[in-house]
Parts: sequence; C-alpha cells; structure tokens
Amino acid sequence: MKETSQALARVFALCYLSAMRPLESLTLEAIVSLLSATFHRVPDPRHPDRVSFLLHDTLLSGFACMFFQHRSLLEFQRRMKERRGRCNLETLFGVRQVPSDSQMRQILDPLATEPLRQLLPLLFEKLRRAGWAKQFKTELATSQDQSDYYSVALDGTQYFHSTQLECPSCLIKRDVSGQAHYSHCVVAATLVKAGSRKVLPLDVEQVQNSDGQGKQDCELNAAKRLIKRLRGEHRQMPIIITGDDLYSHEPFVELLASQRFHYVLVAKPESHKEMFEWVEEIERMGESQRGQWQEGSACKRRFYEYRIVKPVPLTATRQVEVEFVEVWERDRQGKLRYHNSWITDLEVDNDNIAEIVRVGRSRWKIENEQFNVQKNGGYELEHNYGHGKENLSQVFYLLNLVAYVTHIILEMGDRLYQRSRQRASLRELWGDLRSLMKTRLVESWQQMLRINLDEEAASP
Repeated sequence: MKETSQALARVFALCYLSAMRPLESLTLEAIVSLLSATFHRVPDPRHPDRVSFLLHDTLLSGFACMFFQHRSLLEFQRRMKERRGRCNLETLFGVRQVPSDSQMRQILDPLATEPLRQLLPLLFEKLRRAGWAKQFKTELATSQDQSDYYSVALDGTQYFHSTQLECPSCLIKRDVSGQAHYSHCVVAATLVKAGSRKVLPLDVEQVQNSDGQGKQDCELNAAKRLIKRLRGEHRQMPIIITGDDLYSHEPFVELLASQRFHYVLVAKPESHKEMFEWVEEIERMGESQRGQWQEGSACKRRFYEYRIVKPVPLTATRQVEVEFVEVWERDRQGKLRYHNSWITDLEVDNDNIAEIVRVGRSRWKIENEQFNVQKNGGYELEHNYGHGKENLSQVFYLLNLVAYVTHIILEMGDRLYQRSRQRASLRELWGDLRSLMKTRLVESWQQMLRINLDEEAASP
C-alpha cells in the first residue's frame, strides 16, 4: 500500500512538472537565454583589435529598446550603471557593457540579418513543444481534405520610407515629378485563426534589391522565396496559405502545390477575366452549387449566400484547375455587408464552406492584428531608429519583430504579466514598466512585475 502511494505521488509530481515545464521554457528569462545564445553565434565583422563593445551586448541592448518600446533606454541605463554599478539591462538581459545609441547603430549596421531571422522558427518550435501552437489550428471536418490545419496569412508591408536616406537594399520608386522615394518592405507569413484576435508571426522575407544586377525586387518574388523557406523549416506542418489577389496567379499557385501547401486566395474579376467567364458559363449551365447559412444571435444575425463552382481553369492555358468560392453576407435588413471570392485547392462542399470562407477572410488579421499594432500600438515600426549604410534598418526591424513575438508569448503564459494586463491598458502598463526600467533597479522581470502590482519593493 505504501509503495502504491509513493508510485502515485511520483506520477502526480511528474504530471505537475510536465504541466509547469512549458511555462518555464517560455518565460522572458528563457527567451533572453535563447537570444543570448543566438547572439553569441552571430559573426562579428569588426577587427578584434577594434572591439570596445561586444556584439552580443549590443544586440541584446537593441532588443531591450524594442522590448520596452523605449528609444532612449540605453542612455538611462548607462546613467544607472554609473550611479549604482549595475543597471536593469544587466539584471534583465545580461548586458554588461551598455553602448550609446550611436555606438549601437555603428556596430549593428554591417551585420548579416539571417541569424536574427532564424529566431522566428526557434521561438515557434518552443511554442509547439509546449502545446500552445494548437490554438491556431482550424479543423476541416468534411471532404477528402478533412484534417486540422494552420492558417498562414501572407501580406506585404512597408516599414521605412524616405526621400533623403537610402542604402543599397532600398527599393526605389520615382513619383510624377521625378522625386526618388526610398523604402524598405517585407512579406510576412503569420499564423492567424478565424474568430480569434491572436496572431503569431512565423517568418518574414525582405523585399530588397540584393541581386547585384540593379533589378528591382517585388513583393511576389519575396513571397516565393518565403514560401520555399517556410516549407523547408516546417516540413510536416499542415498549412493553408491565405492571401490577397496578388498571390492567386498560376506560377505562385503552382509553387504552393509543389511545396505541399493548400491555399485559399482572393480572386478578383478584374484580374481573372477568363476564370470568371468560365464561372458564369458553368452557372448558366446550372452546374454550380448554391446555398445559405446564418450565424450570430437574433439581434446580430448575419445571413450568408454562397456559390461553389468546380473545377474551373485559373487561366486560359488551363494548366491549373481550382475550386471557386463566392460569398455574400447580409444583415437582418438585407443590406449587403460583405462580398468576396476565392480560389482554393481544397475540396469545398456544403458542410465545410463556412469554415473555408472564414479561413479566407482571416487574412485581414495580419493587417489589423499585426501590422497595425506594430505601426500604431507602441512598437513604432515606421519610426526611423537608424537607417545606416548597409543593413541597420533590417536589423532593427527584426529586433522589433522578435520583441513583438516575445510579448505575444508573455501574454500566453506569464501569469504575472497577465495579471498586470488585467489591471491596466496595454499602453498604461508599458508606460509604467518603462518608468520602472528608468528609475528602479530590479533583480528580475518577475520582480519588476510584482513591483508594478504593488506586491514587492524595489531595490534601494
């Protein structure tokens, strides 16, 4: 009996530790440890005799600026270290030598960006092992394609623009007056889920002039590079790609098929004239499928009408055939609230049409929940942190993105951070944390949160 009790106790202890382990592996301390190990491996292009500040410390300092959304963070930390012998950059991030803003820009400008981008799949793998990635899965319960899928939205966004500053990787566009406009853009691949506001950046590709031929890069070419790498880094991941009309063209659709991606892509009549002619011809022959469904409570009910046409050729060459889906959403008064159409390689039927439409519509989340938050939610993505002469703008973009992903992870699993979020708006919370970062010396992130929650006093 005693042995049985001890065995049960060991089982319960293992279950408890197993439940706690994902949280421990996704704390800020664990993420900083991953960043620190990665930054130690980033090649330093400087001559060893000219190194005053370690690249590792400089990268962590840049990340800390993005994490706290604080442009002048380094100056305040340098002053704290002069007064107290230590600073919060050291206790929270392990930074022993704090560079100035100008020193940081000079050190980071020539860095290769790929080691920083590789943090994104590493962070996702941590989430997947913890079981937290499941919340982004969508179930298709019917048809031969029934399974659980991750929905990944593709979209491009600009994060730098100037008529004065430029670097070799800048995109160049001239307006009607001949004025040159220099910019940096990325194509992002982000996990989205219909019905949820949560998103999770999975990968990103720079749209940049880097072929040495002077040929202007474009969003579609960047998306092709991104798709190939996405499958290479997530070989067995069941994914449905969703995106706007830019991607619903034959070469890109063929690439998706070759990389074992399903897709639900917007298709507009003005850019798919031949396909829509086929759709209308099949409609006249009475061979399309039409139906209805409704959603929502009585006072907010929405009524949906749809048609499914399959198969239809995507272009006049008839090399690629797709399934066509169109939907109309109306309110109780019959007013049209939404209308769109998509192409997909999934088998669409009357039972899964609603879910496939929701997947197609979820592409907006990358714009609303990621790009808009990064640009207007405190991350100041479009702020010129420093453009440099080589890669500085891209380095800062990636550090900004990693900070954004880190905040998402903390919202999922850091209980003290969750409690802090409940007590104040996001803007107020980070304002309070920035004040603590500047004025109070803390020993850990958890202590900083407890101080903010009035549960612990700071160091004198």
